[in-house]
Amino acid sequence: MRNHRGVAQRLDGVSLSLIRQVFEKAPPDAINLGLGEPAFATAPEIVDAALIVLETEPLGYTFNGGILELRELIAQRAPGNHTADSVCVTVGANGGLLGSMLVSVDAGDEVLVPNPGFPTYEAITSLAGAHPICYPMSADDSFRFSVDALEKLITKKTRAVVINSPSNPTGHIIPDSELKGLATLADAHDLMVISDEVYHEFYYGERCPSFLDVSGRGLVVNSLSKTEAMTGWRIGWTVGPPEFISAITAVNQHSVTCAPTLSQRVALRALGASAEERAAGTRADFAQRRRLMLEMIDDQLGLPRIEPEGSFFVLLEASPSGDSLELALDILDKTNVITIPGAAFGEESSRFLRLSFGATEACIFEGLQRLGGYF
Repeated sequence: MRNHRGVAQRLDGVSLSLIRQVFEKAPPDAINLGLGEPAFATAPEIVDAALIVLETEPLGYTFNGGILELRELIAQRAPGNHTADSVCVTVGANGGLLGSMLVSVDAGDEVLVPNPGFPTYEAITSLAGAHPICYPMSADDSFRFSVDALEKLITKKTRAVVINSPSNPTGHIIPDSELKGLATLADAHDLMVISDEVYHEFYYGERCPSFLDVSGRGLVVNSLSKTEAMTGWRIGWTVGPPEFISAITAVNQHSVTCAPTLSQRVALRALGASAEERAAGTRADFAQRRRLMLEMIDDQLGLPRIEPEGSFFVLLEASPSGDSLELALDILDKTNVITIPGAAFGEESSRFLRLSFGATEACIFEGLQRLGGYF
């Protein structure tokens, strides 16, 4: 009998994240300050559009890259001059990130990924057969992105850079000046920039710039998951150079065929005339939740924290020993509040907990009161 070699080496280190370890231990009645999704309902007009589609339109396969009208609408809304050939509709932003990675790098290449950063970036780099190289953003510098620091890590094997703005978990926005510097660096070293912009509409001061504002070279990933509370609809997209978009479309064909047809047709409604008005309302609502969380952290906990400019997360420096997983599990056991260990996002944030103000105001208030008692 032939021996089985075991799981492919490309999956070494690819596993469920520490985030899941906390959620799997949480009872159903736990107060959830770990949410990576907004705690509000999908807009009624979007749900109504879904019902109409179900009753009146066929839901067969679409073109692998998405419905033409939807790709045209996404292209029109994106900064710069784009056509439908510049857009591939994907199964959520994660589908766009994986497709972008697969078409950008070869086995053995190096990819610069943020630390702290969303753990998926390292995982998809490994799935593509490449090597993730973390570019650290230090707590001593409030986790700020620096092109100068990133440039020092570039080697002959470097093929791509992943950025996330606004950031999960830091909440920071990469300023226009740094994006321009990155665009210049990418041109000089022939690098692909994969820009995760799913929190693009969540900003609390100056508008968050897109990499598309400064360059036509990158692959920019977005979705309706956060802005429209459509996480389970699994609808996202990638905008970029047509030759790369064509390749991502081929990845779609041979992996998922196409994004869900119902979700694509509903996305036409979600990205229509009232999209900006809804986004502005959501921003105002989340600005209030942000204000509540920051005030309660200062009043109830008195612990150092990072003030977010975007997204809906706050990093709280709560674990001097650096074992934030042990701390998060102890908090869950003693207070029934879900927090996310900063270690889930990399060594640089291992002393921190990530709190989400995507939760309702009532949950934020009760959760922070319990955390105040704990600390």
